Amino acid sequence: MALSDLYPIPDVDPVWSVPQGFEAAFDWRFDEGRAHMMHLYQKGKDMQWDALERIDWALELDSDNPMGVPDEMIGLYHTPFWAKMSEKERAAARRHVQAWTISQFMQGEQAAMICAAKIVQQVPDLDAKFYAATQVMDEARHVEAYKKFLEKLGLAYPMTKPLQTLVDQALRDQRWDMTYLAMQVVIEGLALAAFGNIREIARNKLTQQLNAFVMQDESR
Repeated sequence: MALSDLYPIPDVDPVWSVPQGFEAAFDWRFDEGRAHMMHLYQKGKDMQWDALERIDWALELDSDNPMGVPDEMIGLYHTPFWAKMSEKERAAARRHVQAWTISQFMQGEQAAMICAAKIVQQVPDLDAKFYAATQVMDEARHVEAYKKFLEKLGLAYPMTKPLQTLVDQALRDQRWDMTYLAMQVVIEGLALAAFGNIREIARNKLTQQLNAFVMQDESR
């Protein structure tokens, strides 16, 4: 099943292409590399995990509040609209808000994966390529995990326009360090804060597991 089949928004383009204009750099020195970079590379290898095996996907999601998040976290909560909603409508609102949130996590992780792959090609030093390659694998695993969560939830959303604009700017810039800055500091920095927030407030066991393992990678 394609996750886009779960989008409640019709006619979403299934493919988005960003033009690239940069040179791929080969490092033919094959030297020992800088100690701190090789340490990060080794740490990345040692801390790999399998999203299908490590997370207990048999854990259930509550249909009325899948992630077990307090209603106060919903933007409509303190409005007259929320007061007028039936319990069925509130359950639907929770489900859509939570699906939207996890969807943006997943969309951002794919963006980070593509940014990291670009850095692997552009960065001049082999040790940095090694480290960036572990990030590609990390982000791929996160996309896989969030995709599986959304399939279990039965609802997903496409990337928002503001996030798409940010990713577009990060990828179009020909300088690898600017792509890295946008990915690591802006996109991943915002994501890490959001992951931490979910970790603190979500009461669903599957949600807690998923975010704990993703945060383990992001905080390396």
